[in-house]
Amino acid sequence: MTRPLLLVLLLANLQSAIGQQKDIDDLKTLNQNWLNSYPKKDTATLANIFADDFLLISPNGTKMTKNDILRNLNKQETVSIRADSVDVKLISSNVGLITAYTTFVLKVDGKEVTGRNCYQDVYVKRKRRWFAVAAHVTLLKTN
Repeated sequence: MTRPLLLVLLLANLQSAIGQQKDIDDLKTLNQNWLNSYPKKDTATLANIFADDFLLISPNGTKMTKNDILRNLNKQETVSIRADSVDVKLISSNVGLITAYTTFVLKVDGKEVTGRNCYQDVYVKRKRRWFAVAAHVTLLKTN
C-alpha cells in the first residue's frame, strides 16, 4: 500500500520539477527577447513582454511605464547588448524574478559608448502567460 503512494508522490514531484524548469526556460527566453529588441527597435516584442501596468525604474531613478519605453525605443541607438549572467528564481508558481548583468554598446552623439548594468525584472503569470510587471536597472559603469 505504501509503494503506490510513494510512486504517486514521486510522479507528482517530478511533474512539478518539469513544470518549474519550463517556467525558468520561458523566463530566460523572454529576457533574451527583451534584450534582443533594443538593437532591433522591436516595439512589438516589448509590447508582448510588458504587462499593461509595467513599471521600470531607470538608473537615474525615473519611473517609466510600458508606453514610455515603447515611445522612447526609437530615440536611443543600441548597437549591441549581451547578457553576462542571468539568474532566474521562481518565487511562486506565478511569480518569477530575474537578476542579470549585461554589457552594452550605445551610440551617443555619433560615438560608441560601452557600459555595464545590472537589473532585476519581476514577472507574473497571468492567464497561463508570463508578463514583465516591474524592473529596476542600475548602471555599473560606462567608458
